Amino acid sequence: MADSDRSPIGDQAETEIFLSFVDSLFADRRNMLMGLTLQVAIAICVYIESGVPVMGLWPIVFLAANAFRLYHLIRYNTERAGAARLPINARARWAIGWERRYIVSSGLVGLAVGLFAWFCLEFVATEFAIIASLSTVFAALPTIVGRLYGSVKLAAIMTVITLLAPAVSLAMRGDPAGMIAVLLFVPYVTLILSMVRNVRSTVVSAVRGRLETADIAERFDVALNNMSHGLIMFDANERVQVMNRRARVLLQIPQYVRMERRSFALLLRYARRFELVAPSRGRSLQRTVGRLMSSDGDKAQIRLTNGTYIEFSGSQRPEGGSVLILEDVTERVRTQEKIKAMARFDGLTELPNRNHFSQEVNKRLEEADPDGSCILIAFDVDDFKRVNDSIGHAQGDSLLRAIARRMQRHYGNLGLLSRLGGDEFMVFIDRLHPDRELEAFAEEFRICMSQSYRIGPEQVFVTQSIGLTQMRACDFDLQEAMVRADLALYHSKAAGKGVWSVFEDGMNERYLRRQLIKGELAKAIDGNHLSVLYQPIVEADTGRIVACEALSRWHHEDLGTISPGEYIPLAEEMGIITKLTESMLRRAVNDCAGWPAHIDVSVNLSPIDFRRDGINKVVRDSLADAKLSPKRLDLEITESAVISNEADMIARLNRLRETGVRVSLDDFGTGYSSLSYLHRLPLDRVKIDRSFVAGLDSGETPLALLDGIADLCYGLGLKVTVEGVENESQLGLIRKSGKIDRVQGYLFGPALPASAIVEMATRTPPQRYRMPDFADPAEPSGAAVAPPAPADAGARR
Repeated sequence: MADSDRSPIGDQAETEIFLSFVDSLFADRRNMLMGLTLQVAIAICVYIESGVPVMGLWPIVFLAANAFRLYHLIRYNTERAGAARLPINARARWAIGWERRYIVSSGLVGLAVGLFAWFCLEFVATEFAIIASLSTVFAALPTIVGRLYGSVKLAAIMTVITLLAPAVSLAMRGDPAGMIAVLLFVPYVTLILSMVRNVRSTVVSAVRGRLETADIAERFDVALNNMSHGLIMFDANERVQVMNRRARVLLQIPQYVRMERRSFALLLRYARRFELVAPSRGRSLQRTVGRLMSSDGDKAQIRLTNGTYIEFSGSQRPEGGSVLILEDVTERVRTQEKIKAMARFDGLTELPNRNHFSQEVNKRLEEADPDGSCILIAFDVDDFKRVNDSIGHAQGDSLLRAIARRMQRHYGNLGLLSRLGGDEFMVFIDRLHPDRELEAFAEEFRICMSQSYRIGPEQVFVTQSIGLTQMRACDFDLQEAMVRADLALYHSKAAGKGVWSVFEDGMNERYLRRQLIKGELAKAIDGNHLSVLYQPIVEADTGRIVACEALSRWHHEDLGTISPGEYIPLAEEMGIITKLTESMLRRAVNDCAGWPAHIDVSVNLSPIDFRRDGINKVVRDSLADAKLSPKRLDLEITESAVISNEADMIARLNRLRETGVRVSLDDFGTGYSSLSYLHRLPLDRVKIDRSFVAGLDSGETPLALLDGIADLCYGLGLKVTVEGVENESQLGLIRKSGKIDRVQGYLFGPALPASAIVEMATRTPPQRYRMPDFADPAEPSGAAVAPPAPADAGARR
């Protein structure tokens, strides 16, 4: 194959040209037969005209040469079908072999024609023979251009083979005419080869153009059908010119359906056929698409009946017509809807959040009967933290979902539901039957929501504290109603949980007082305006004072004396309890440093204090500043401080005891599993709750119960203090056990200032201390000692 300029797509063009050229060499059976016929006929005519016997052999020579050529032609076409399945490089090698065979077979024919002319010139030399033989030669040469355009080299070889013999004969004649004829052969050969080059150049350009066009078309087709968007191209008459595969998929048009030259109305018929577009929306969709096709960049989003969202966008073509782009935006729409839902609904329970709940309530109020009754309910799960700690946070979330489902099932048709956050829910009721009493409905709601919940394999029982408020629709203000419902909810919690309360005006006053106390409490703690009194703790046998419990007290110049039971929980709620504890601890150890060496001091730690990593440092710094021995400080904790994470809390207790202080378990007997903690917690002392002493002298509380607990503690090597001793009779019964070494109670005096403890410690023999000037203003005469009910141990601070 001749060398040529490389095509822009590499060697593929040259290879395909060569393969096409070889095919053309073996595709001229008709021309070969016509040439053979002419050659045989001329040879016969020369034989007849000349009468030379040997000329009778030339028809046979022509027949033999062309038969050899025909044999190769037939074999080539037989093998061609199998070769077409070969890779292009293997086909090229196969074609090169057949090109060589063609040179041999065709060269024999050309050589026969040239020798025939030589023989006529040399041995016959008649005018007819010369003209006939040279005509045969020059008749064969033009066919070289049509047959051998693919190779200039091959064309040159065949031309030379054909002309060589007659040119030699003419040159050997020696006459001027012969020499001139030979010289004319040169431009003739040049012309033949020039024609071959021109034909070849034209064919190569055509093939390259076809390959480039096919390559561009293939790339365009690949790009078009692999687009993520659908594309439909219309002509100026709004008929389809191009539709890619994605557009067919989106509109569910089968591949076998030919859409070219079809109108968009036909597309809609297919869409209706496959029920992608409702029949009632067909005209609307057609108008929308028609508007887009006449626009430039406009978009429209259409929802198909299968739930798919398609965004159509149109643009004009410069040469006329339009292009329609189809994009599946279903995921984008769903994401947007999900974002909207996240902004409006609670992700855990799928109930409306506070903002959406407020919007929906206001809409309902606009449509409600002005004289109709509206109820707002606020409730939360009692001790939800304990639920999380006992069954896990994942199960706690499942519980909240179960509560939401139950509310939706029983009360969703009566109003609106919402989860405000955490375990707090709110219900707006505006469709309650007017004859139903609020109290009866509230009790029904409590019973319904307090039934057990199945969470996986477990049955969980929880109660709810519920607050309700009722207003006429025309007077209903959601923000005010939420405040009222919350106040009623606070009242229910204070009443013992698991109950419901309806808002009353007095609740608002208590709420305002609560807010006022919270504001003043922060100032009081920062200004160190809280005082510390000390409850004496005496030896059970001798009555000698051996320790004091530090108790926080607050007297406000405007609000008067405020009970610890009121402000201690607020300090914990506000997150400032640690400041109060640090202040109490420093003052207590400083005061204790001024007492006789046999008197210790005990300070209560709240669960929040105990879980702080920095509590050890506060204890060490306080003792160091006061120069007080750690053995004279007793830190009291409650069971609630360790119940959430026992292993971690035990480690914290051990670190506290490493400082040298003692640790006591306060309010023993009131927790969830008090007995199980005695042998696991690193304790020094147990303080038995006052509930085991109250009624001891009257027989209402069995003495055996107190003795049993004391025996258990004594057997575990723990010292025992009993709280709440108020009279001599109770003291006498306690002394009989012999296992209780310390007692504490109003019998030995009220909570006193630090200076009074020194005076009380000097009295011999010990006697009940009565100092009206120092009496704890938080304690009424004859009442129990400062600590409040066990449920609020932090209030003793």
